[in-house]
Amino acid sequence: MTVYRYDDSFEGFLCTVADCLETGEGYPEFAVYGDNQAVGLFAGEVREVATVRESAVAFRKRFVEAVSQEEFATARYAFHSRETGIELLLWRYFTRGLQVGRRLCLLLAEEPVHSVSRIARKVSHEAHKYKGFVRFREVEAGFLYSRVEPQADILALIAPHFVGRVGDRPWMIHDLLRNHAAFYDLTSWRLVRDVELSAEPTLTATEQDYTALWQRYFQRHAIKERHNPKLQQQHVPLRYRKYLTEFEPS
Repeated sequence: MTVYRYDDSFEGFLCTVADCLETGEGYPEFAVYGDNQAVGLFAGEVREVATVRESAVAFRKRFVEAVSQEEFATARYAFHSRETGIELLLWRYFTRGLQVGRRLCLLLAEEPVHSVSRIARKVSHEAHKYKGFVRFREVEAGFLYSRVEPQADILALIAPHFVGRVGDRPWMIHDLLRNHAAFYDLTSWRLVRDVELSAEPTLTATEQDYTALWQRYFQRHAIKERHNPKLQQQHVPLRYRKYLTEFEPS
């Protein structure tokens, strides 16, 4: 059994899948660069797979033409769940799709289609939530900064949304759980790994004023007689509130 090692990106994983198909590997294992424990004591050959954009694009085109763009998007969302064993599950999903073609979407009761679809829906739901729950703050370093702690690795899924919404200012969305960040420099956005804060970002005086105004607005427009914590928690679960300005102590 061959262990295919890649750079932990979705593009890198597509290159790995393409390499597996080319070599005819039926039961591959997957690991990321530097993760020697995942290789295991009794692993066979370890194959390092380079991330080549052209290879990833070629595999995407092959799968979309054989199956559909929708099913490829499902695989992408599922990958960003980062659940244990997701690579092998997606390997089975991709190979099954290339076998049955456009009928893949009809096999929802069959594995691995059922699990991949379920995981993708969960990730999509969280990404959609964060499009409304990201709160940018103006920091003295001269850009907008936001902190998030999502369960899934969703930065690549939500960054294009904020390029359209906040495209006139440079910004950074920082995933504190993974130490990853999405940066936008008014031209394009990119993902950066191993981003750690050496100190708490200092907010500008204007940002502090707007924060106080927004908190006061949020509190004073609440109707006491209609206070419904249970309903509020359904719409804004507790795990999303940590970095929401309106829920921070004033």
